[in-house]
Amino acid sequence: MTNADAMRASDNDREKVVQALQEQVGEGRLTLAEFEQRSTEAYATAKTVGDLRTLTKDLPVDPLAPPKPPLASWQQPWPLPVNPQWMTQQLGAYPGNRRLGPSPVRRVHPARIAVAAIILFAALGAVASILTHVVVWPLLFVLFFVFAGGGRRRRYR
Repeated sequence: MTNADAMRASDNDREKVVQALQEQVGEGRLTLAEFEQRSTEAYATAKTVGDLRTLTKDLPVDPLAPPKPPLASWQQPWPLPVNPQWMTQQLGAYPGNRRLGPSPVRRVHPARIAVAAIILFAALGAVASILTHVVVWPLLFVLFFVFAGGGRRRRYR
């Protein structure tokens, strides 16, 4: 027995052991009969801390273990800022500005894209027809309907 085990047990120590035994009954490690026997022994016959430890030595708990010392100041977790650095850079000097991320991309209507594609393909078709004497206007007509969505009208936000 160590010096700590030879020390007389207090009522608080007995309560800690009985509570630990109750938790072990709930987990299925002890039966009710074993719990009653050990709790009776904790209250009636255990005089020292060592006697109480023998009641829980075959269980994975040590209710009478000394508390862990508090962490030193250099072991404390580093506090995180409220806003990370990347967010404060994007928010700028105005805390009311809630826009995050890059500026929104300007959307272009599909009809404008189709017209630009037709002009591009017409220019390419003119060059190709001059060079190879091939007519590409039916191809441009098909591509127009592909880019324009087949003539369906769509609403874009």
